[in-house]
Amino acid sequence: MRLSWILVAAACCLPALPSCDSGAAAGETCPVVTTAIELPKDLAPHPGGMEWWYYTGHLNAADGRRWGYEVTFFQAYIGSIAGFAAHYAITDLQKGIHTYDQKFVVPEKAFTAFDFVADDWSMKGEGMGAHMIGTMPGYALDLSVTPTKPPAIHGTDGTVDMGDPVRSFYYSQTRLAAIGTLTMDGTAVPVSGIAWMDHQWGKFDVFASNGWDWFSIQLEDQTEVMLYFLHYKDGTTAMTAATVVDRYGCARPATGVEVKATGSWTSPGLGVTYPMGWDVTVASEGLVLTLTPAVLDQEMDARDSTVNTYWEGDVTVTGTHDGRAVNGDSYVELAGYGPWG
Repeated sequence: MRLSWILVAAACCLPALPSCDSGAAAGETCPVVTTAIELPKDLAPHPGGMEWWYYTGHLNAADGRRWGYEVTFFQAYIGSIAGFAAHYAITDLQKGIHTYDQKFVVPEKAFTAFDFVADDWSMKGEGMGAHMIGTMPGYALDLSVTPTKPPAIHGTDGTVDMGDPVRSFYYSQTRLAAIGTLTMDGTAVPVSGIAWMDHQWGKFDVFASNGWDWFSIQLEDQTEVMLYFLHYKDGTTAMTAATVVDRYGCARPATGVEVKATGSWTSPGLGVTYPMGWDVTVASEGLVLTLTPAVLDQEMDARDSTVNTYWEGDVTVTGTHDGRAVNGDSYVELAGYGPWG
């Protein structure tokens, strides 16, 4: 099991990452990257291959209650037929529980716009934002998200390695404002908070790797960090993407990155052991962070929809940024530790 690996990426080991072309401080300009990604055009599904639209985030009620959430749609082609899976999860921090559901649909015609429906679940674009609805026993979410920063394009040209000769197009919206209602046992609670959106696509084999460890970090000082570690079939692990977004919305490479798992957790249902808790250092940004899962059991058994299992969880962040105390929120995804494909 990959429990205690330490990965360090020096500047010479990572390609330069692109930056946004707007959102800089007054008088400053963010570098522009050359990429084939065209937004908002590329929000829409792409024919053939694998694709996903991933929203995770953190919600608050006026009385101080907090929840984590995940809403995801996946597109996969088998020949000329497009199937769509969807995952929906709530981490209830008051109860200390993680609840999830999944769906799989094959529409008569593949969706061609950023407008998805799976039974009573939906995700629809609103400009560069989105509106999503999901229901499951005990919880219903009706949420709109609006970006507050430009998209962060990952990789030298907007593509990253996924363990397959075909690379994946990849960008993130690292800080979206979220507002809506979370209904619990029939009672609707107004909520607001922040969201993170990942969009990846390409004609790659998602199971060409042995999975990955993915970190999205949103700090209270308006800094965001994305780290992506891919586990290759030969047993090695490498950081294939790392991006930091500053308070003004400019993205740049995160270098001098070290991630160390501080513990582990074994799921009672599947018996899968995951690293659990992390010390994260990003030397280029003066970041020294500790990531702690809000709830240990945030495992997703998605074999009925995406033929895999993974851990996707709400995580709290404490630490320092250039020597100043900083707190924040994170989502972490651990894929490939259990049944995989």
